[in-house]
Amino acid sequence: MCSASLKNRWRLYKMNYSKRNLLALIIALLSSSFIITIFSVFAGNTPLGELMTGYQSAAHYPFSLQNLMNLFFFIGLGQIWVRWLSSHEENVFLNMSGFLPEDETTVLSTDSEIDAIRSNVNNITIRADAFLPDLINTCSIQYLKSHTVSDTISVLNSALDLHIHRLELRYSLLRYIIWAIPTFGFIGTVIGISDALSKLDIIKFMGAHLDKVAQFRALTMDLGFAFGTTIVALVHTAILVFLIHLVQKQEEEALNNSARYVLNNFINRLSSK
Repeated sequence: MCSASLKNRWRLYKMNYSKRNLLALIIALLSSSFIITIFSVFAGNTPLGELMTGYQSAAHYPFSLQNLMNLFFFIGLGQIWVRWLSSHEENVFLNMSGFLPEDETTVLSTDSEIDAIRSNVNNITIRADAFLPDLINTCSIQYLKSHTVSDTISVLNSALDLHIHRLELRYSLLRYIIWAIPTFGFIGTVIGISDALSKLDIIKFMGAHLDKVAQFRALTMDLGFAFGTTIVALVHTAILVFLIHLVQKQEEEALNNSARYVLNNFINRLSSK
């Protein structure tokens, strides 16, 4: 049902999640280090550099709270890239499939036809747990056992539930990241306000002009750190949440389209025995 050239094209989309996640982590570490270095060298003493990296306020730079949030942000971007690549490949499986008859007249009436479809899927696809190959394989096995369309539909629904649950689990790290970044921002706000109040010397504040200037400078720097971490955290979180929404929608649409393809071109062509 699929040509040799189609088979070779399928093999270009081999998916190894562990290696891909490791690659995303390495790229995130390198990217965050590069961006932090750029800000430190060219904008460290500017308000923007202080806001993004804490270049002036950090006691042990580059180990600042802002840089920790930057690191988490790039790790989140890496995970979103992994999820986007997965959704893209699911759509490639769907668009390049050719696994099932798509004309209006074909009826799957013999076990040999069903078994040929299942063998074709297993031989061509390297990643059998992708949505479309897994749904076809699961429904084929069930029908070969029971020869009942209703049982096959029930198995299809169960497989869809499992895939939905698996999708939710794959976003668990991203959900932790979008929780952790605002938490770091809030911690920075609390620390900044606390430091500002602890450094406020009322005697000096009420004294000479130079003492007042020094007090105001220390106070504004700590307060700037306090609210700067919140700003960075909110911006990072807003970007990640928006991208997660887009990618998750794309993955869910790929799952729905795969289920519709199996329903229209496999289950609706089965004959009850």
